[in-house]
Amino acid sequence: MPDRVRLELLHGYVQLVAQECGVRVLHLKGAAVHEGLRRGHGTSFDVDVLVHPDDVAPFLDALSTLGWEKLTGFEEGSAFGHAMNVRHDLGLIDLHRHWPGFEVSPVEAFETLWSRHEEMSIAEVPCPVPSLDDQRLILLLHHARSGSGSTRDLEAGWADSDEATRRRIRDLAKQFDAELALAAAVGQLEEYRSRPGYALWRYFVRGEQSRWEEWWGRYEAATGVRAKMLVLRGLVSVNADLLRFDLGREPTTREYAHAYRLRLRTAVGDLVSSARRRRKQGQR
Repeated sequence: MPDRVRLELLHGYVQLVAQECGVRVLHLKGAAVHEGLRRGHGTSFDVDVLVHPDDVAPFLDALSTLGWEKLTGFEEGSAFGHAMNVRHDLGLIDLHRHWPGFEVSPVEAFETLWSRHEEMSIAEVPCPVPSLDDQRLILLLHHARSGSGSTRDLEAGWADSDEATRRRIRDLAKQFDAELALAAAVGQLEEYRSRPGYALWRYFVRGEQSRWEEWWGRYEAATGVRAKMLVLRGLVSVNADLLRFDLGREPTTREYAHAYRLRLRTAVGDLVSSARRRRKQGQR
């Protein structure tokens, strides 16, 4: 079965599960992209959905009942703690509880997107999707987080847009408190150098090789002592779910200890490499 068809069927499947348990989801990317933006958008490898934060637990319970297994949790999944991966023989679901770059509360962001959502027929199933302009902003923020790779989302959402459309996108960014992330997407990040999240978005835009740059960005972006301590803990923490998946069984105490040592060694190595690179840059 072609990947495109398989993913469309999976979108429809996810929507039917959501309807059955009374959960609100918005379908994102891939087959859910508006036709006007699709020419710049590639084929996804999984199904992305944004779930109302209050509905995440019941939706995961419903998927678990149907045989879906957690691959990565929210905190381990990314620098923004925004998504988790669940897997099944049918494929992968990238389940988002908020969208990176939106700095308003996740509930407010979802309700705003939902208030003007549209429906798209995917695999003969009506699936809720964000409005066209909301999709433009979402794809632009995804581009900013994807580093210096493909520019398809940037071209479709911004470069090919007229000035009126760009003004609307900027207005939406203000509505979601996403000006920093939008600036990262469209090459204007330096205008926001004083913002706490600047270093983290710079890491993604530049595609830095050292994970230390990412963790420093996470630390800078974290608000409050507790949040910063969680970042430091995460630097050396082992993703238990991923380790369990790689081994195909419950890890032993020795395997956990070995994984922690590797994680710590990697963190120290990244720090040393980053320091050397900065020193060389300073000598130029």
